[in-house]
Amino acid sequence: MSVNLTETMQRIKKAGAEKARAVPMEGQSAVSGQYQIEIKEGDGWSTVASGLTKSLAEQVIAQATNRVICG
Repeated sequence: MSVNLTETMQRIKKAGAEKARAVPMEGQSAVSGQYQIEIKEGDGWSTVASGLTKSLAEQVIAQATNRVICG
């Protein structure tokens, strides 16, 4: 899946911070594997971006929801 950051950030903003998460892609290590960003839609989670590093996925969510990550 190619990543359109503008569209991804708009979908995260629309869903809200509490309905966005970064999770390891299926079959990937939580430590060094690739991540995907999911948003909660109805009763399930939909992938909006995949193939990202953990830090990039967290940064995209933080930027979209205007949260600051310290540390």
